[in-house]
Amino acid sequence: MLSVEALKIRYGEVEAVRRVDLTVGSGEIIALVGANGAGKSSTLGAVAGLVPAASGKVVFDGVDITGLAPEAIARKGVALVPEGRRIFASLTVADNLRLGGAVHQPAAEARLREEEMLELFPILRRYHRVKGGNLSGGEQQMLAIARALMGKPRMILLDEPSLGLAPQLIDTVFDLIAELRRKGLTILLVEQNVALALEIADRAVVLANGEVVLSGTAKELASSDLVRQAYLGA
Repeated sequence: MLSVEALKIRYGEVEAVRRVDLTVGSGEIIALVGANGAGKSSTLGAVAGLVPAASGKVVFDGVDITGLAPEAIARKGVALVPEGRRIFASLTVADNLRLGGAVHQPAAEARLREEEMLELFPILRRYHRVKGGNLSGGEQQMLAIARALMGKPRMILLDEPSLGLAPQLIDTVFDLIAELRRKGLTILLVEQNVALALEIADRAVVLANGEVVLSGTAKELASSDLVRQAYLGA
């Protein structure tokens, strides 16, 4: 479904991503892991159209989307849940959800989609008229994911979904991610909790200094001495 080929990203003179090659098949969860500054979030940003590629190519569902505007990429079925959630804190849960679907569907269809999100995330129904900034970190993460799902994406990009959450909430969020995959969603996941990422993913790609240094099935990487020593505390 997704192919990233020889991707390179620069911020001025700084080469944040030297070369990334990866593929994500339909219905897979692929984990993109590595230390801070490895280029993980930049790679997601390039796929979503938020970060320009210096060179290389991003292909989604057979179509070259390199350089397309973020809204055009969203309409093709790719949604991003950014690091730090970035909900609209001054708007209600309801308004956050409606903004998530506004560019994708007529109002009547958006209302039906909103109801689907409230069924999937019951906590959001309870806080439907509450401002997003009044929600807890875990609740805001649920809202950020629901907002992304409002546009009926076929692929979702998750950037550090466990960041800043209490352990029990992390489990809740990752149970939800697994459920989304069971519903047929394709997921590219950036996550610093490598053990948890490898537990849920089908395959994983390890980045270091902006390059792919290791890739394979999640089971293979979990048993890799390099990964265990560098990321799993073994």
